[in-house]
Amino acid sequence: MTKAGGVKAISYVWMYLASLIVGMMILSAAACNSQPAAPDTAAAEAAIRKADADWVKAVQSKKAEDWVAFYSEDAVVLPPNDKTMTGKEAVRQPIADMLATPGLVLTWEPTRVEIAKSGDLGYLYGTYQESWTGPDGKPATDHGKMVEIWKKQADGSWKCIVDTWSSDLPPTPPAAPAAKG
Repeated sequence: MTKAGGVKAISYVWMYLASLIVGMMILSAAACNSQPAAPDTAAAEAAIRKADADWVKAVQSKKAEDWVAFYSEDAVVLPPNDKTMTGKEAVRQPIADMLATPGLVLTWEPTRVEIAKSGDLGYLYGTYQESWTGPDGKPATDHGKMVEIWKKQADGSWKCIVDTWSSDLPPTPPAAPAAKG
């Protein structure tokens, strides 16, 4: 091989290597710019609707543990006319007390479910109805609205991270003070 032929061969090798490197850079840049698959928000909505329907069914057992199972460990519960409760342990006894109400029948239904574009957070709002036997032995009822915020967990399940509800009924006026005599 002549010196000129050797230089020519080396220059082809360098051109080939340079083309290969440029091609790899283009492919690498294209891979970096590709968008990850969009989350399936329809599946997330269906999963939250199912979890919420399962929660309504679980409440019928009247066991606090069945209710609390739908909360995340750090859930925040904002009950009407009461303090904020954070975490399953803080919620367990108040829920047990509520479920022990004589004649309690409680149900709720979502009106709308929305899912974040990320696919790992969603909320729903809707209505609830409840009835129970009052202290006077007469039936009592309430109905109102509710909001739940749900978060997808590492294991793929959905847990309620914020729960709140409030009555549509007017507040009960305070008892009149006893007459001083």
